[in-house]
Amino acid sequence: MSAQPQEFSVSPNVSLACVELNRFRRFSRALVKIDKQTTVLVGANNSGKTSALVAIRNFLSAGQAFGAFDISLDQWPALRALGEEWDKLTEDPASAADDVAKWEGQLAALLTSMPTLDLWFDAKIGSYNLVAPFITSLDWDGGLVGVRLRLEPASSVETLQRLAWRYREARQPVKELSKEAQAWPVDLIDYWLRHAADLGSVLVYKLNPTQGPPADLPGGASQTLTPQAAPIDRTKLSQLIKVDFVAAQRGLGTEEADTRSASGTHKVGLFSNQLLKYARQHLNVATTGQSNQPELIEAIAKAQIELDARIKVALTSSIEDVKKLGYPTLHDPQDIHFRTRIQTGDLLDHSTAVQYRLDGQNAEDYLPEYAIGLGYQNLQSLSYQLVSFRDERLRPTKGSPAAVHLVLVEEPEAHLHVQVQRIFPRRACELIRPSAPEHAHLSSQLVISTHSSHLAHAEDFDRLRYVRRIPAAAKTMPSSDVIDLATAFGTDKETKTFAERYFRVQHTDLLFSDAAIFVEGSSERMLVPLFIERDFPELDKRYISFLDLGGRHAHRLRPLVERLGIPTVVITDIDPVELGKDSKGDAVRRAAAIVDPKLLECGNDTLNGWHPKKRELNLLAEPAETDQVWTDGNGGRVRFAWQAPIPKDGPWPASFEDSLILTNIDWFKSIDRNSRKKLLEGGLPPPKLIGSLRKVVDIVTANPDNRDLCRALHGMLRAKFPKAEFAATMFERISLGDTVACPAYIADSLTWLDKELATSKKASP
Repeated sequence: MSAQPQEFSVSPNVSLACVELNRFRRFSRALVKIDKQTTVLVGANNSGKTSALVAIRNFLSAGQAFGAFDISLDQWPALRALGEEWDKLTEDPASAADDVAKWEGQLAALLTSMPTLDLWFDAKIGSYNLVAPFITSLDWDGGLVGVRLRLEPASSVETLQRLAWRYREARQPVKELSKEAQAWPVDLIDYWLRHAADLGSVLVYKLNPTQGPPADLPGGASQTLTPQAAPIDRTKLSQLIKVDFVAAQRGLGTEEADTRSASGTHKVGLFSNQLLKYARQHLNVATTGQSNQPELIEAIAKAQIELDARIKVALTSSIEDVKKLGYPTLHDPQDIHFRTRIQTGDLLDHSTAVQYRLDGQNAEDYLPEYAIGLGYQNLQSLSYQLVSFRDERLRPTKGSPAAVHLVLVEEPEAHLHVQVQRIFPRRACELIRPSAPEHAHLSSQLVISTHSSHLAHAEDFDRLRYVRRIPAAAKTMPSSDVIDLATAFGTDKETKTFAERYFRVQHTDLLFSDAAIFVEGSSERMLVPLFIERDFPELDKRYISFLDLGGRHAHRLRPLVERLGIPTVVITDIDPVELGKDSKGDAVRRAAAIVDPKLLECGNDTLNGWHPKKRELNLLAEPAETDQVWTDGNGGRVRFAWQAPIPKDGPWPASFEDSLILTNIDWFKSIDRNSRKKLLEGGLPPPKLIGSLRKVVDIVTANPDNRDLCRALHGMLRAKFPKAEFAATMFERISLGDTVACPAYIADSLTWLDKELATSKKASP
């Protein structure tokens, strides 16, 4: 890694503020706010993180092709309807007197269904020369500048008519066949799958900054281009922004000494590939070109002269032998002269061009690249690729460097060690940023998509953008949108700081999961996943994030749960308390066993402050579904679970441990009975009961009345009872096959979550 570049007081003249993506794959409409340095896209599998990066790359990189599947599914019915209209054509509309208004309407319908990308730049007044082609007012004095890129299969009535006739000609041979025959093309989408070139090209338009961008979605409306809107020369946009893309799947060429032959070709290592590419782009010198590497040119020139002389000496004898055949004659060239043209990049084009020396190693001993760890090669390769992007941006073939450099990196953690993932966003941003003072006005912005909690939590929430899957409603297609987590906690800085620190320490995968389960403590954290594995096979297949927060803090993440919108279960303790007074006469709330619930209150902050907000304990004994399930109004649902009497008219536990014991009272009694029975039969005694399990069995056998047992368990748990050791013992017994039932309040919540995820799965395509 290079040293951190010096910071300059001069801020960039232009920076990309946000992008709005419409009708591209899963994104019917999404707004992505771009940080001035680093933006991190997070989200569950198949949410659309890669699609967002691919959309930006395809719209902004010349030569990138679009396909029919890049058009959102919700636009397919309208496009198929257009194809059905074109099926009815009986003659070429370009040569017939046809209804122009009808074709103008079809053109508008076609363009309304096409993917678009809106770019909104924050530009200073000093950048007028860069943004002049895109501003809409002569009074512009800095601020927002909007640009729309739209995929256009046709841009006029004439080009639309030609497209319609080509489609009609393709459909004619199969028009009378049934749809079951699936003969190509079935419809307009099917036609574009084979003729992607007929999807046209991307055209660039300017937008009115007074009408956008929308502050948030879906509240604000996107701008509508008028039919008279004229496209802008695309080269103007290339002077404003340059985009580079690093895909997740990169070649992983490694060599082992025992698998290569001495004479065979060797695969150049990953870092060598990047170094070779860099050398060819930035170090090779054409005979007519100028270079900023005079020392390198001089060294290569001297090497060329010496190499030419040595080649001539080595080949002279063979040349003299060739002359015996009568060549050269009087009119042929009389002598052969050797002039090599060494290209710097070619010097690195072999497997051992890049070598390493280890600490403490002899100064003359080097190891080849393939002998070094793959993770180190990947790190070096990715670093050099980013440096190459920077240098290529600063040395354009024409004109000045682009004002904005946007580098898109897809899932860099695929080939980086955890330690590197934690620092990658900051270091990568440094590598793409120019270090010279004369380039301080240029903007360099990094957008990363990731599945790594280590990488995501290296940044604060201000730079995280959550790509959220939206389940399909009735007769609609599933889609995705992008949530700005910078605003998730509003002005509550204390809660935001708590969440950032918790995520950074715990490295929770909440931002990448299908569902979340909040648990009260370590016992639930250990045993609930085991119950899921044993009793809920379908739920066990889903990506579930477990958060050990407890009832005192789970409500702090409510704003985040609302934003994520994933099904969530909060398993917490009911925390019964009795009201009293201390020695000074001040009111106090003391933890108490549940003997008479009418005299007690719920002391759990999450249940009191989030849901169901009922303090009287007796109101929580038999909760209705509305008491247990909270809905945020945007589709997000949270199911709350707390202890209830066992059975309904029986003793009321106050924690996970006593609930587990009361649920399995017969199992705990059987342990003691089986031990005594085996001893009486003269057989080998079972393993001796020790520790927490022995303590629980003793209390269970000493208190045959369940209400007395409930009070005894409360006293035991309030004393120095080793809950973690008890949970580990129960984990072992359950893993060995002992029939221990999951407490009903937890089992019911897991059943609810299983159904929620099954519903969302059916809604997915």
